[in-house]
Amino acid sequence: MDFTLTAEEEGFAEGVRRFLRDHPPERFPIDGMDAGYGSGAHSRAFLQALAGQGWLAMCWPKAHGGEARPMFFKLVLMEEMARAGAPFGPLAGCWQTADAIIGFGTERLRREVLPEIARGEATFWQGYSEPDAGSDLLALKTQARRDGDHWVIRGHKIWSSHAGISRYGLVFARTSHQARRSRGFSMFVVPNRTPGMDIRPIRSLTGEVYHYEVFLDDVRVPENLMLGPEGEGFLALLNGLDADRFWGRFYKAPALERVLHQLVDYANATVVRGGPLARDAAVRRRLAEMAADIAALRLMFYRAACLLRDGGPVTYETAVAKVMADETGQKLARLGMDLLGLWGPLREGSRWAKLGGQISRVYLTSLGHTIAGGTAEILRTAVAVRGLGLPAEPKGR
Repeated sequence: MDFTLTAEEEGFAEGVRRFLRDHPPERFPIDGMDAGYGSGAHSRAFLQALAGQGWLAMCWPKAHGGEARPMFFKLVLMEEMARAGAPFGPLAGCWQTADAIIGFGTERLRREVLPEIARGEATFWQGYSEPDAGSDLLALKTQARRDGDHWVIRGHKIWSSHAGISRYGLVFARTSHQARRSRGFSMFVVPNRTPGMDIRPIRSLTGEVYHYEVFLDDVRVPENLMLGPEGEGFLALLNGLDADRFWGRFYKAPALERVLHQLVDYANATVVRGGPLARDAAVRRRLAEMAADIAALRLMFYRAACLLRDGGPVTYETAVAKVMADETGQKLARLGMDLLGLWGPLREGSRWAKLGGQISRVYLTSLGHTIAGGTAEILRTAVAVRGLGLPAEPKGR
């Protein structure tokens, strides 16, 4: 595989860097917290600035208002923004939803929602997890019953990222009890202000809000807001989760590299016992080891990207990459806390905080990453079965 960017892709990367110089990310207002995944905070204004460049729809087919640019343009855009610490939090979800609508959305979704995404106006939350259905999403209890040309949804979703500040939810619900277990589920695109929705914030360890729980009390949704064929929502969900593991973590390597460089600068500038902290052999070894891990992580994602680009089979690669991305992030967070010592836990706003208090944030937000989007344990099982050909663990053990 050749990971070298084409001349056109290199030119695009330079254009993105020029845009970021002309539009410093720190000048954009923030609507939602940075959860540490590498995509920065949630900023509607920044998303609309990207839309003004035509970048949100650039890889869509021309028939749907896009430019039919190759997929790698998305990767270039994300890498450059992650290196700059830009607040592009909702972008991956917008792209995933747009691809799903283009692939099997109704005419109404294509006519109404796609233009909103292209303009940077529509963002999305995922209504998958439930209090009693975490890793086993087929155990969910949310129901949707048909009522004329509408569906009426009743249920309870939890851990829905940015649900309180998004425009739409992707709600996964059971629409049939007669179908076999993996069938009878459907996906709905539900506008946030639909009557019957109660969206409540969940306070994170940093004291901010990233996740929400959503109560759906007889929420009426027109049938033409169903995403995909009735009863086939689980297949769409699986495809969406694989995409989330790739697009939701691809930019982790450049984001971690940015933090690593800050730690290197800190080690070089901090004097301990008459010399720089970087003179300590153990510190140098851990920093170098971290650089190697991040470089390997980037190559792993590029390998998966090439498989996706070339239409090759992707059976376990996204699971491997997600596990490595999240655990590498946790490793870097622990290294940062160790280097900063007693100053590590100090948060932004403290007069004594080092590096603006961001290492504390990196550490606290990283704790849940190996749970969100598929736990590391479940994904390791997927790698064992689909990647290594090992037998699945018997039920009941």
